[in-house]
Amino acid sequence: MPAKRPAELLSKLLETKGLKAGLRRGRALILWPQVAGEILGQISEATDLTDGVLTVSVPDSAAAFHLKYEREKFIARYQQVLPGVVSDIRFKERQLERRAKPKQKPQPRPNLSPDEESSLRKLSQTAPENLQSAILKAGKAVLQKQKADPNPPCIICGKPSLQSPCINCQRLLGSALVEREAVRLARFPLKSRLEGDALQAARYLAQTQLEAQLRDLLPEVVKTPELMPILQDTAGRLLQLQTGERNVMAYRHLLPESLQSLLKEV
Repeated sequence: MPAKRPAELLSKLLETKGLKAGLRRGRALILWPQVAGEILGQISEATDLTDGVLTVSVPDSAAAFHLKYEREKFIARYQQVLPGVVSDIRFKERQLERRAKPKQKPQPRPNLSPDEESSLRKLSQTAPENLQSAILKAGKAVLQKQKADPNPPCIICGKPSLQSPCINCQRLLGSALVEREAVRLARFPLKSRLEGDALQAARYLAQTQLEAQLRDLLPEVVKTPELMPILQDTAGRLLQLQTGERNVMAYRHLLPESLQSLLKEV
């Protein structure tokens, strides 16, 4: 029917451009520790990529200032490994969530090794003189926290790892087989052909792709309400992927608030 043609065209556009954009976003976030280097990668985290702008979370304003000083170098490194994907980088101070906790006896912070202390001092000395002490303090706090809890779970496979994603999952995320499965899971979330860590990596990429589609589609739906069924379908597939359930009405609360208020059903 003619009335459906715009929606059909947009759906095809999202299935091609939207999925590819999701893959690019996922790769850019995963590559940040490699681009930033060992020490800077430990005190910062890439959290989003929208319209070529990479958002990096940092522990405080001093670290943000220092990283801005290195921004052009980071962009050049991205151009080498992912040409045309990252055009700018913005550094955002991490907002710590405050929760009431029962009083506990504070645990002493672990000491840093001489090599760790030396690396941090070399890092701080590349910053302007008035920021060197702040950079050194922030880096020391982050490394001490990591040493106190040296094996946080990998965000993909859940196994203890010194970095997240772990080395094995980083390798899987670059696999053509995993990428193909991710594209398929984004369309058919309940029909997986892989298993184990490879499946988890494909699910992670597929979720990134669907989230990218929702971000791109939301403003179009606001302007053109007739496209709402496509938004509902995309949100439903994201929830099916996250929960493994076919009927996801009970899981609408897992969607971003902007979508919860707009979607009456998924």
